[in-house]
Amino acid sequence: MTDDVDQYPLAGTRAQVMLEASIKAAQGAGRSQRDVAKQLGYKSSVVLSHMALGRVGIPVERALDMAEVLGIDSSAFILAVLEQRFPKADFRALFGVSYSSDETVRKLEAVAGCSLNDLPADTRALLEEVVAARDPRRRWLALPEIATMELVRRLRPESSKAGLRDEDLAALERAFHK
Repeated sequence: MTDDVDQYPLAGTRAQVMLEASIKAAQGAGRSQRDVAKQLGYKSSVVLSHMALGRVGIPVERALDMAEVLGIDSSAFILAVLEQRFPKADFRALFGVSYSSDETVRKLEAVAGCSLNDLPADTRALLEEVVAARDPRRRWLALPEIATMELVRRLRPESSKAGLRDEDLAALERAFHK
């Protein structure tokens, strides 16, 4: 049996994580992986899937196109792809770049009460989703909105899976316009 490191040697690299997250975001916006692959000129989505899983490397010469098609910050993605392809080179020192703000990391760790690395895997996955989101306000609630959504979920528990019925939406709209 081949272990995951052999099958997915590039899993966990910044480039792989960025690509996978942006493909998931595209899928959340209604674009299939096949659509993305086609936009990039691939005949099949399999090669894109292999890159997104870390099975094969992301070609440096395709990084800019991928960033553009997927709405990824091109400078950050190209740098991540270079790191993936040339892991022994210190691109941070070479280009004088920092990937994160120490202050932001400190704030997040203070809120979490632990190192970000010590958070449960599902929490880290959600943080990655939040960071990858291109329109976070559409997908996540602001703190003042939580009470409203809890009320909706309490009154219409099925809404979490099926959404609200048209008559419920119309009733909410009437109530808010009063």
